[in-house]
Amino acid sequence: MSKLQSFLALDGAERIATFEAMGLLLYARLLVAMVPPRRWRSRFGSIGCASPRGGREAVDLGTVRRMRLAVMRALRNVPGAPNCLPQALAARWMLERRGIASDLYIGTQRAPGDHPRFHAWLKVGEEWVTGICDEGEYALFSTGDAEVA
Repeated sequence: MSKLQSFLALDGAERIATFEAMGLLLYARLLVAMVPPRRWRSRFGSIGCASPRGGREAVDLGTVRRMRLAVMRALRNVPGAPNCLPQALAARWMLERRGIASDLYIGTQRAPGDHPRFHAWLKVGEEWVTGICDEGEYALFSTGDAEVA
C-alpha cells in the first residue's frame, strides 16, 4: 500500500492530527535550530521532574496514543528528520491543545571520554509519548538549569 493510500485509509481525526504534527514538528525544528534558546525556552513549561499526579483525573490514554502515532507518522513525512527535542515539543503542544498535561524531560548522558549526549523525551504519567530511552542513564536538567540545545 502506498503512503497516500495508507493516509487516505485513516479516519478524518487521524489525518488532521498527522497534519497538525507535521506543522508543529517543522515549527519546533525551526525554533530549536534558528532562535537562541533563551528566547523560547519558556515555551517548554516545566522540565526535568514529573508534575504532581496525585489529584489529577484519569487521562484518556487513547488520545495520548493517537498523538504519539500522529507524531510518528509525521516524522516519516517531514524533511530533515527532526530530532528528539522538536518531537517532544510538538507532542507536548498537541496534548496541551487537548487538555492533557505531560512531563518533558531533558537530560544528558556521558560515556567516559565522550562528549555529552543530550536527549529529550515526553511522558504522560507512565505512558511514553516520544523519545523512549532508559531514563536511569541520563542526568536530568531542571527548569532553572543552564541553556539546553
